[in-house]
Amino acid sequence: MSWLKNAFLDKKTEVVLFSSTAIALYGYDQGMMSLINTNQDYLKTMGISEEDPLVGVIVSVYYLGCAVGAVLASWLGDRNGRKPSIFACLATTCLGNLMMFIAGLGYSPGARTIMFIGRTIMGLGVGGIDAVIPVYSSELNEEGGRGKALAQEFQSNIFGLNMAFAINLFITIALGKQNQWAWRIPIIAMQVYPVLLLSFIYRLPETPRWFIAHEKEDGARDALNDIWGDDEGKSKLEELKLAHEEESSKAVNYIDMIRPSGAQFHPTMITIMGQVNQALTGYGAVSVYGPQIFELLGFG
Repeated sequence: MSWLKNAFLDKKTEVVLFSSTAIALYGYDQGMMSLINTNQDYLKTMGISEEDPLVGVIVSVYYLGCAVGAVLASWLGDRNGRKPSIFACLATTCLGNLMMFIAGLGYSPGARTIMFIGRTIMGLGVGGIDAVIPVYSSELNEEGGRGKALAQEFQSNIFGLNMAFAINLFITIALGKQNQWAWRIPIIAMQVYPVLLLSFIYRLPETPRWFIAHEKEDGARDALNDIWGDDEGKSKLEELKLAHEEESSKAVNYIDMIRPSGAQFHPTMITIMGQVNQALTGYGAVSVYGPQIFELLGFG
């Protein structure tokens, strides 16, 4: 209990917990559709068969939304602040998830369209969260602790994934594949994440680095004092101002990330290829289509 009490008194711990929960949200959705794709009531409501390519299309439009959402949220985070961007992404996630839940609930015509739209909207939100949260967390952690904080946060991605698998499996065993609630409950259960985060975000500060970048020194001072205390906050403000001056003399834009001669081209390509190679391992196919894969192998 003392650890829990201290966690809610320590802003650095609150930031890590908030960021970890947000990344767990992304993990949950990765595994959410696994058994839903094989639910007979779901397939009937969507007007498709289990082998229909539209099963994969409904899944994949979410990732298209994620790609677009990541770009839009990053732009919004640079322009209006990390917190407003995160708030908008969480609200968007709530809306998309709710649309998925009500798709075909009490009606049939247009159910698939609502599911498509809901998946895309939720992708916009979750993709934005996945893009902005690591930046937000890094900017609120001290230099020596950023790697540890990010590692802890992305471990929660696996927690969210396993949580989705467990809920799907338990509900499917309890209700059966013919029951509509066996696929609707795992969807609406995801609302716990964005609702919890939306109710908690007001406790956290905007990042001092964003304030300094937009010439709002008073805001940066308040944020640093909130996180580190008055004495340490004052020294960190001077460090941040000095770092910003040095970075301003080496301005980097998005073109530098994609132009071969750009200063950030090679780090950007290493990061991108790391993600591509991770995807090529096939973990995405197993997390989304695991039940179908194991059925084809004769295990179901």
